[in-house]
Amino acid sequence: MDAFIGVDLGTTSIKGLMYDAVGQCRAQTSQKCFLRQTAAGAATEDPMKILNSTKKVLQKLLQKADELHLKPISLSFSSANQSLLALNDQFQPLTALLTWADTRPAQVTAALQVDPQAQNLYQHTGTPLHPMSLLGKICWLRQEHLQLFEQARYFCGIKEFVIYQLFAAWQMDISTASCTGLFDIRRQCWDPTALKLAGITEQQLPPIVDSQSIFHSHPTSWTKSINWQLDISIIQGPFDGAAANLGVGANRSSDLALTIGTSAAIRTISNRPVFDPQQSLFCYAVTKNQWLLGGPVNSGGIILQWLLEKFFSTEAAAAKQAGRDPIEQLLNIIQTAPAGSNGLLFFPYLTGERAPLWNPAARGCFYGLNPTHAKNDLARAVIEGIGYNLRLVLQAVSQLNGRPQRIIAAGGFARSEFWCQLLADIFNLPIIVPRQIEASCLGAIILSLQALNIQLDLNPLQSKSRSYQPNPQNVQIYQELFAIYTDLLPALDQNFAALTAFQLKHQTPRKD
Repeated sequence: MDAFIGVDLGTTSIKGLMYDAVGQCRAQTSQKCFLRQTAAGAATEDPMKILNSTKKVLQKLLQKADELHLKPISLSFSSANQSLLALNDQFQPLTALLTWADTRPAQVTAALQVDPQAQNLYQHTGTPLHPMSLLGKICWLRQEHLQLFEQARYFCGIKEFVIYQLFAAWQMDISTASCTGLFDIRRQCWDPTALKLAGITEQQLPPIVDSQSIFHSHPTSWTKSINWQLDISIIQGPFDGAAANLGVGANRSSDLALTIGTSAAIRTISNRPVFDPQQSLFCYAVTKNQWLLGGPVNSGGIILQWLLEKFFSTEAAAAKQAGRDPIEQLLNIIQTAPAGSNGLLFFPYLTGERAPLWNPAARGCFYGLNPTHAKNDLARAVIEGIGYNLRLVLQAVSQLNGRPQRIIAAGGFARSEFWCQLLADIFNLPIIVPRQIEASCLGAIILSLQALNIQLDLNPLQSKSRSYQPNPQNVQIYQELFAIYTDLLPALDQNFAALTAFQLKHQTPRKD
């Protein structure tokens, strides 16, 4: 029986799925990645470790296919976007992988925001000027590491690097290119003004292909080492957000996809480019005639990990010793606090923020602390703060595209009934959770089926989907607190830069 493989190159893990020709998931595996972050704003990964993790995921899936007597006929990719690698003329890395979370280009992008040449870039690229973009990262590399910049022959993201190393194909899909800040989403080519600002040429970037582009592997040391079948069709695939919309079945403008993994994002499909006058949202081309409108936020599951390490390390250790998931244990603790966390608010900007603030200097803040608040209140306020911030993005999308009828959710958070219900209450909208929550992997597979004209129903919104309706009592509580949250935010936003500058000036290296 035929089989179809999807691989997602995420920020903190590489995930893989395999479906058979009757639409059943036959294998699922993952490998962790290590994100290195510093107080100075660096957020990097080792590209060779990501490559090796990807190899392990593929090997496990291929071994499982052999065990089940399945024949893989396609492999499709998705990946976290806005990562940057500088490569030499042999396509070997000159830098670590600068991820979307790296805020070191903050000063460079601040200068771009007042550069007359860059004033109209958003109307061409659909990408707000921010350190996340490859435009900002390349400009920073040229300014701060000129010798290394001049050594670089090519620039790309992680998916392009992995695909080239594994299969000797040098190219980038439209959707990933759309996230770079270097790509004209209307003309669907590299933008001359953005290239000039970055100080690079079109020849230093991969050629553009459609997300459904099909190719076959050339013999490489990797393909030879595992006896890779050269007749397997490889599909370039989109960035993870576009894949996730496919993977959760959010294919209409009335549907809104919500993903919370390491970070989080809200996205909806559009049949035309939609530009936000406030530049608080992105607009990316997914294919030649389809666009994605939405906003990414830095604060997702990564903040729960911070909570575990800084406030609940004892509970986390006890959970591990008992063979339980520390995150599940944390969520159980959070549920002991009431909705609204007894009037405590948390602004979840530990590592700066993308949508809706687009402020790399943003910092986290508890507001309203009093002597009666306990650790469970702080923990619940954190998870509610993630929800309030996402609601700000939801409002911006609704103003441009209309209020959605429902939210379709994916990512690790969707395993938690409590978290899904909490967000339904904060958004005051129903939340649907499909059977398969590894949406980016599944979306990559769905796209490969479309590319190969294979009729196979992998509709994620089947009878086994879960649904969460807003609780009116909690909705009222969150409406009141959200109004306070939105009133406070502008004043906080005005002072983030000064406080962050102080932190960088006076930071003391930690010994732990």
